Amino acid sequence: IDALLRVNEEYQYSNYYLSREICVQALTDCFAKQKVTLEQEETEDDFDLLEPLSTRILNWLLRTGWLKKVEDYGTMAVNIVIPDYAAVFVDAFAHLAGEDEDETQVYIQNIYGILFAFKNDPRSNISLLKTALVNTRRLNKTLQDMLHNMDKFFGSLLEQGSYGDLLQEHLEGYVEEIVQKKYHILKTSDNFYLYKADIKRWLSEMRQDPLWLEEVCRRNRQLRGVEVQGETVIGQLELIERGFDDIEHRIMNMDREHTRYIRATVTRMNYLLNKE
Repeated sequence: IDALLRVNEEYQYSNYYLSREICVQALTDCFAKQKVTLEQEETEDDFDLLEPLSTRILNWLLRTGWLKKVEDYGTMAVNIVIPDYAAVFVDAFAHLAGEDEDETQVYIQNIYGILFAFKNDPRSNISLLKTALVNTRRLNKTLQDMLHNMDKFFGSLLEQGSYGDLLQEHLEGYVEEIVQKKYHILKTSDNFYLYKADIKRWLSEMRQDPLWLEEVCRRNRQLRGVEVQGETVIGQLELIERGFDDIEHRIMNMDREHTRYIRATVTRMNYLLNKE
């Protein structure tokens, strides 16, 4: 996974292809300060074991399909690409490694920008509305995952046998990973609640404006050649509004779980201090 992420990082700076030499050098730099031992694979012979570590890793990624070779007969070169199915896993690995921007920040800004364009841009069509609905559902899913992952922090409270360990787990685990990176963003003035009021107002205005709805349907027919009824647009707007209600409910649940966790942490600290 580390090797694949490193190749992907190099991939971002390439127009399309990576040469084999660039991949080997990137992996050499990646593992230069790490002690890595590779066991012999069934598909490797004794000559393969003589290759440098980075070359063996690259060969394994190619052999198992995480990377793909593309022969360029014009330049007589072998280029490396990341196949589509591997790119899906790369995104997942980057997310698990915490390398991507916080999703709660990305999605709420996307919804805000998309709905603003849909409401005001004369070139927009209903595909923008569908994109806003997808982002609303993704934001809901992100919040749901945050809520469902709270149980591991409750479990870790009982695993700490000393006051110092518990305090370290709280500050470096819960506070850093949940409060500062995720929960705090939902509660401060620079994110969700900054955009929520405008978005809900736009949704209401668009639903209740028959002239605007008629113009959207005409515009969609003219730009995309697809007939869309006003009821369809209203239905999409109502789904987005319902999604925002769900987001607010999930944030309320996060508030409750956050309060429960803090109360449980203080109780556990008192127990460890007093040994009662």
